[in-house]
Amino acid sequence: MSRTLGVALIVVNLAFVVATACSGVVLVGDGAVVVGINEDNDKIDASMWATAATETRHGAVYFGFYFPHLGNRHSTWYEMQGINDQGLFFDLFSTPCRDEEAASPGPTFGPARPPEAIERNLLASCSTVSEALAFLHKKNYAQVLPCVQTLLVDRAGNAAVYTGKTDVFRTGPGFVVTNFWLDDPSLGDWPHDRYFAATSMIAWDGSPTPNRTAQILRAVRHIPTPGDSYADGGTRYSVVCDLAGAVADVYLDGDFTQRARLDLAPLWADGLERVPLAGLSFAPSELP
Repeated sequence: MSRTLGVALIVVNLAFVVATACSGVVLVGDGAVVVGINEDNDKIDASMWATAATETRHGAVYFGFYFPHLGNRHSTWYEMQGINDQGLFFDLFSTPCRDEEAASPGPTFGPARPPEAIERNLLASCSTVSEALAFLHKKNYAQVLPCVQTLLVDRAGNAAVYTGKTDVFRTGPGFVVTNFWLDDPSLGDWPHDRYFAATSMIAWDGSPTPNRTAQILRAVRHIPTPGDSYADGGTRYSVVCDLAGAVADVYLDGDFTQRARLDLAPLWADGLERVPLAGLSFAPSELP
């Protein structure tokens, strides 16, 4: 079987696999650092917002949803992904609960003591992957948000996944994250078709460009089959970030024919009230 045909068959087979959460891709080379994610979720209110930089805090742009609960935290809007003005990016990935996570409720928070906005404080105070990992370990983030691993990428090309146990670092030009624990695949959701498809496409062409990253995300998106309801889940949005260039492309509902291109610098400088992603200005992507 040819290499091209093998990759094509993997991608075609994904049409029959129900994706349960998210996919992330990092491509690095020749000074370029591009990270892309598919946010697969059953939520319907995908939005973005931004906090302006101050003398003591970095500016950041966020993407996320309203959650009635998230881990052991209260009902509010939560940041699923974010990029700050230092070129630091994070994304959250659901994973099978470890035995100790399933058995322990972790810390609890009453109405008078809401949990700290950890993700916002991470981007407000950290500039690099190493700083972000130290921050999450200090906060014992795995107890606050159990059954989740966190992708961290910076514009120097460093990339790692925080698992709460063993941090996993990028070692090649490409890095893929889905919904099994990178530090212990035996815990479940492995083998993983989206992971294999993305890594195969990177092996064929890992060019660190926004278009190539979007092509890989397009191949591993999840579009509900006919008869599924919207609430059954799917790729609600995709984001591709050029960390060195401070530009992000947004795609909605698995449709890669239209994109909204964001210049991040003004958002970091001025901030932005929460807006629905559907209200962004979209234009033809002309994606190959």
